Amino acid sequence: MKRVLVYMSIFLFLLTTNMVIAQSLNVDNILLKNERAAVQYFWNEVNPANGLVRDRTTWNSPSSIAAVGFGLTSLCIAVEHGWLPRADVYNRILTTLEYFKNLPNEHGFFYHFLNLWTGERAFSSEISPIDTTLFIAGALFAGQYFKGTAVQELASQLYRQIDWQWMTNHAAYINMAWTPERGFFSSYWTGYSEAVLMYLLAIGSPTHPISPSSWKYWIRTWSKKGTGVLEHWGSTESLFTYLYSEAYVDFRYLNFRYVGNLWDNSQKGIKYIINFARGNSQYKTFKNGFWGISASDGPTGYRGYGAVSGGFDGTVAPYAMIASLPLVPNQSKEAIMKMWNLKNEIYGRYGFVDAFNLDQNWRDFQYVGIDVGIETLMTENYYTAMIWKYFMEVPYVQKALDLVGVKRLSVPESTREATSTKTLQKGINYIVIENFSKPYGNYGLGIWTGGTSVATDASAKIISSGEFGHVWDVFYNVEKKGAYNGSWLALANTNLNHTFDASKYSKLVFYVKSSSLTPMNFKIELKSFNNGVGYYYVKKVTNKWVKIVVPFREFKKYSWTNKVDYSKLTQMTFVFENSVDTVKSGHIYIANIGFSK
Repeated sequence: MKRVLVYMSIFLFLLTTNMVIAQSLNVDNILLKNERAAVQYFWNEVNPANGLVRDRTTWNSPSSIAAVGFGLTSLCIAVEHGWLPRADVYNRILTTLEYFKNLPNEHGFFYHFLNLWTGERAFSSEISPIDTTLFIAGALFAGQYFKGTAVQELASQLYRQIDWQWMTNHAAYINMAWTPERGFFSSYWTGYSEAVLMYLLAIGSPTHPISPSSWKYWIRTWSKKGTGVLEHWGSTESLFTYLYSEAYVDFRYLNFRYVGNLWDNSQKGIKYIINFARGNSQYKTFKNGFWGISASDGPTGYRGYGAVSGGFDGTVAPYAMIASLPLVPNQSKEAIMKMWNLKNEIYGRYGFVDAFNLDQNWRDFQYVGIDVGIETLMTENYYTAMIWKYFMEVPYVQKALDLVGVKRLSVPESTREATSTKTLQKGINYIVIENFSKPYGNYGLGIWTGGTSVATDASAKIISSGEFGHVWDVFYNVEKKGAYNGSWLALANTNLNHTFDASKYSKLVFYVKSSSLTPMNFKIELKSFNNGVGYYYVKKVTNKWVKIVVPFREFKKYSWTNKVDYSKLTQMTFVFENSVDTVKSGHIYIANIGFSK
């Protein structure tokens, strides 16, 4: 009998553990897991002696200089999350930039592919301005992140040596490429494309800039009729063209002369491709809700897939759907959850695979550096805006924006609040103690009223949620003068004299959104067994989910209570007050309450 009880206990433990794991893997957890796995590509798939990153995960792969650039940025993300030691990352980046300082180049531009071990030109590849751009953008970002160090000095030196004027070959545009065998190519970077970042860095150069008028001439090529009227489509309608520049330059609140807001344009381009995939449901991949039509590996080799006639075969790239997250978050998250349902087939060492095709029952067994890189950068931008923050502080970038004529728009208050709140903790993981998967929470939920509030002025219930599984829906009404009410969450079973020990943590974490478009405020309290109460005001919450991270040191003590004993917590309370709240009635939705170190 005892043996049966033991087996039953083990079974229940494993069942509970699996349920907790399944519940915790909401879309945010999946993206964090994928980002952490993807970052490791740039630590592992590299020659540590020179910092060159493999183009792809094959034993004989050369290095791609664009992958090196994405790697420099991704390693800084790893530092910010605590995934890799700061000193080790700094030394790896320093090694990389010192190596590039002595690499053969042509007027400061580098060959697209390099031998991973010798640094020599590989594949008879071209001197590439766009790939040099992606490398130098990563270097400038790393320099700004490690500001005032040798890394910043080397990044600036490498940028200043690039002769952008030479790469125009005396034209108004930047030439596509150059090789020693054929010289400059016959084609130029014209038409709307991922080259926005390249033109900005070329104009902002302190040593060899191209004329700001090149921006105007280039824009005139964006329209097929040469009118200068912006059209979102390029020659292929491939998703990556709306992601590379957007990963570094924060276009959201910039209006460009002649063409307006490029962020809006990129959103239109991505939505066009999404609708295109939906309209071609003869392909099983598209019919199942996947729309990542972008340059990637395919069943017959690498192809520049795009939403044009003949440019697709049902192959999609997960990186394109993940990296579109900041631009079309709802569509991206929906696709990511669908991909997670296929995780046994399309998830591996560095996260989601590079590409797959359900029609041909094919998935890629290789990872590609630039694809892993762009999904890492854009995931981080969505949650913390980290890449935008540092890159937009680079003086050369601000100079370029001024030269091309940019009007800087004011950032909405609600957006500022959401971004600054998320930036507190760069999206790190945390222990979730309440995910509202039980009818009454883990230990109990309730409401209370005070002042002129009455019982009907507050209510709370657990509801289903696509983002989190379940959330707590709290209704409040403090329209009457002197009214205050709220809801409480038990952190332990106090009937059994239990308390929750949070002493090994330093921050309270949870997600919240409001039913109101108008920013609203509320107060949270943590209570402990010794009559300790600490309070903190959460401000300007809107109808967008935001992750709230409150360090314990930010909680203030009431004059009539003791200091909170975090080793013996009993309750968390949400408080609404007539004298404080800007929105007097409505709902707030709370998800995944927990703690982090």
